[in-house]
Amino acid sequence: MRLTGGRILAGLTVAGGLPDGAGSATGQAEFLPGRIVPAKSIGPLRLGMSEQAARRALRKLDPGSRLVRRIRRGTATEYVEYSYPIWYTSYDVGYLGRPGKRRVVLIITHVDENKTREGVGVSALQTTLLRTYGRRLACRQAFLNLQLRYQTECRLGPSARRHTVFVVDPGDIIQGRPPAPARVSKILVREPFQRSAA
Repeated sequence: MRLTGGRILAGLTVAGGLPDGAGSATGQAEFLPGRIVPAKSIGPLRLGMSEQAARRALRKLDPGSRLVRRIRRGTATEYVEYSYPIWYTSYDVGYLGRPGKRRVVLIITHVDENKTREGVGVSALQTTLLRTYGRRLACRQAFLNLQLRYQTECRLGPSARRHTVFVVDPGDIIQGRPPAPARVSKILVREPFQRSAA
């Protein structure tokens, strides 16, 4: 498995305890098998499924998760987003709704085993992405970091409906070498809601 965009998020709430001798993925799956279906699902994770059903699917990975953000929406509704599994990031899943009745509104994959029917997944070249979906993509640049680097976000589907976003990171620049080609670093399948920082 290649994790192209996986990350450790320091200082975040841990949901689920750490087993004795934890630290390896022995006996656990490293990814969730299945295709990316644009605007619908990534493997067994589907938009609109209950939080309980999503967590059952995610048990195939290492135990536990990290709370990425929690946003209150009114008096009862809230948005919560978790990173799975606990040791590194393979998937992020966002849930929206009242506690006990939350539904999946965001799925992000950081692993290259999940691909669309056309074969586009994490680590795919930007040129392959553009050649595959062409004018169906709406792309824009987004600020990446303080080194004045930008990533490209390419949306497949109308923003007002369920859609898919391919995030493309620029290739690393090493002095004396040609720049590495830009590649897809993560893929989002999401509902049309405002996802902002906690």
